[in-house]
Amino acid sequence: MQITANEVEKTLNQFEEINEPIFVKRDNKTDVVIISIKEYKEKLQELEIIKHLQKSEDDIKNGKTTPANEFFKEMRSQFGY
Repeated sequence: MQITANEVEKTLNQFEEINEPIFVKRDNKTDVVIISIKEYKEKLQELEIIKHLQKSEDDIKNGKTTPANEFFKEMRSQFGY
């Protein structure tokens, strides 16, 4: 089955705004999800945050950390704080 972008647009125009994901099923299985641009950007931002958190967790596991008192001592010596 094929549907055109115009047919999708006509269907979506029935909604004032997309507040929840729209699940598109094919052969009784969810195949596609339609979300708002706002939600899409939020998901991308969440993924970016998770990526940084995972790197931080890896750094902790691998001992790539500096004790806070050493860090602040270095900052005071460099910047006079």
